[in-house]
Amino acid sequence: MPIYFSEKEVVLPGQLLSDDSRRAGEGTYVMDGKVYASTVGAATIRDGKVEVITFKGPYRPAAGDMVIGVVSDIKPIGAEVDLGGRITALLKIRNVRELTSLNLKIGDVVYAKVASSGLRGVFLELNDQFKKINEGVLLMMTPTKVPRLIGKRGSMISMLKKVTGCNIMVGTNGLVVVNGPSPAKEFAAISAIRLIEREAHSQGLTDKVLAHVSSLVGGEAKHGADGKA
Repeated sequence: MPIYFSEKEVVLPGQLLSDDSRRAGEGTYVMDGKVYASTVGAATIRDGKVEVITFKGPYRPAAGDMVIGVVSDIKPIGAEVDLGGRITALLKIRNVRELTSLNLKIGDVVYAKVASSGLRGVFLELNDQFKKINEGVLLMMTPTKVPRLIGKRGSMISMLKKVTGCNIMVGTNGLVVVNGPSPAKEFAAISAIRLIEREAHSQGLTDKVLAHVSSLVGGEAKHGADGKA
């Protein structure tokens, strides 16, 4: 079935995107078997689905999301975690001993999986993916721009890690932790993230980001992208 947009084209609500209703993804709706944009944003195809990446919008928690948050309170039943955007989640524990073993304190930054989200609230899962993040710089980006930071099959975030040498953890809720070998490398990664956030809808963004990082860290960025020492 034909697609009625070019990659990362800015589309408007009600704009026809596809004749195949099976390809409807986030930011779209189906009417009479056709897919239309439900919001203003950049149209793209991800995993065979037509999606519209909105330029602004709050984070909406969903089961399975990996998020970064800040512990805001410790209770007998678990830890409350601030996910940003006035969203607080509860990391439930089985007993006090389990909470003690985590050694969580107010202000600690954690990486966790959303177990459920609904009228009862947002609950985080304590599993092998849970981490307490002890080092790095914490920043917030627009949650709707997170898919652009990650890139198709993780291409953008992988490139950014490689050329800056930084470990970058990204939460679906828009919180990001950058931990690098030097303040200069961390600054380069953070500056690139801000560039991605500003120009998420633009063409040739990967090349722009690489050039930007290269200007900040010099030839190391190009060598890293080429896989050379």
